[in-house]
Amino acid sequence: MKSICLVIIYILLTSFSFNSNNRINTVINSKMSSTILKLIPTDPDFVPNEQNQIKAKAFLKNVFKHSDIEFNTTENVEFVDPGANFETVNCNLCGHTIDIQAWQNAMDKAYNTKFKVLTFITPCCQKTTSLNDLKYHWAAGFAKFEISILDPSSEIKTDDLTELNKILTTKINVIWAHY
Repeated sequence: MKSICLVIIYILLTSFSFNSNNRINTVINSKMSSTILKLIPTDPDFVPNEQNQIKAKAFLKNVFKHSDIEFNTTENVEFVDPGANFETVNCNLCGHTIDIQAWQNAMDKAYNTKFKVLTFITPCCQKTTSLNDLKYHWAAGFAKFEISILDPSSEIKTDDLTELNKILTTKINVIWAHY
């Protein structure tokens, strides 16, 4: 239980990237709880060009008509977490659950490099992988670019995700966060 609490505290302290002027952050702080659909590129360093971001925002405003949609780009790669949905981390190579303390140690090392170096040796199978490739339950990842949709009325449909991939010229990961 202590490890889970430490993970949640770590996630909240190190990765919640909304600044105090951000409209979604303001809404979250005024509500009891919120669900945020986070869409990030599979490549942590990828940032779509401005023209494609404009097209993507128009597309998403049509899909999620009554939701606040924000685009955020940061200078450095950040951990994009699922908030309270965070449960476990599994090795992408052998499937074993990775001990939270071992994962936290790897995250600390990566954080010290501003998440420029995400590789580490798994404690389970002793192979090199990336923190970004691990299997997070619920999904999580690393990115400089993030789309946040506050309290969407539905899940993103497969066809809509495929279209968004085309618009942004990259594959997008879906993260459901709860705060």
